[in-house]
Amino acid sequence: MIAVIWGSTSFHAYKLGSEGNVEAERTSARGAVAVPAGGFEEALKQEIGDWIHEGDGRVLLSGMVGARRGWKEAPYVTVPADFDRLVEGVVRVEAEGMDARIVPGMMAADENGVPEVLRGEETQIFGCAGEVEKFARVCLPGLHSKWVRMEGGQIRGFSTSMSGDLFNAIRASTILHACTKHEPNDDDAFLMGVERAKQSGELSHHLFGVRTLVLTGSMKEAGASSFLYGLLIGHEVKAEAHAGEMVHLIGDAKLCGHYEMALLAMDISSTIEPQGTALKGLKRIAARLEW
Repeated sequence: MIAVIWGSTSFHAYKLGSEGNVEAERTSARGAVAVPAGGFEEALKQEIGDWIHEGDGRVLLSGMVGARRGWKEAPYVTVPADFDRLVEGVVRVEAEGMDARIVPGMMAADENGVPEVLRGEETQIFGCAGEVEKFARVCLPGLHSKWVRMEGGQIRGFSTSMSGDLFNAIRASTILHACTKHEPNDDDAFLMGVERAKQSGELSHHLFGVRTLVLTGSMKEAGASSFLYGLLIGHEVKAEAHAGEMVHLIGDAKLCGHYEMALLAMDISSTIEPQGTALKGLKRIAARLEW
């Protein structure tokens, strides 16, 4: 079988043996947003056509390839939903020389009824080393971080925080651009930002403080980006996590490490799940499908 994780800006494929072992792996920058309408089948064959010709015709895909502007829309599964419901939502794609299937995303609503969606993260969640059977909080950091509530093996709800996207936008096109040119690699400044987020005051007020701290010499410009990063993640964690609960972090190890620091600063326990949850989730889904 071939497992494909096709996000907005990246493509990852794994050629799996009969026992589920990875025989080959490929990665490219051909994300779903770079593929023209109607061009997904051709793009897939350009990436892994030789694997398909060698007889690996079963292809299971997840991520933005199943979005409305992807290869074929895999409609969102409404939460609460468990693993069985996710498998039921997998859709087949008409494709020459292969049996291609796409994993659906999920849809929820916040406490005020505003819609929430995720696509790709569901595969990671159900690929965790120990799928949570009791209550748990799961966080998947990224440009659009997801905070997921699980109960009894079901995804019961989730919310999205655009902290990563906002961090990039602030550095690129606001008054803070001039003082946040350094890369965020100062852990002490990061934690200062988290501590600031714990204080009273709304986010936009705290953001302006990045400039004034540098302007008055209270903070070195080299640490401003790290302070900003900690400030944004700190506000996110303050709103989403709660004392007494364990947060399971899934994703890039470095990014999860920053969330781990922020959570610890707020006296909240966390654990970073082993890498490869998306592939584990795809293999688990594939094992339940009738090929």
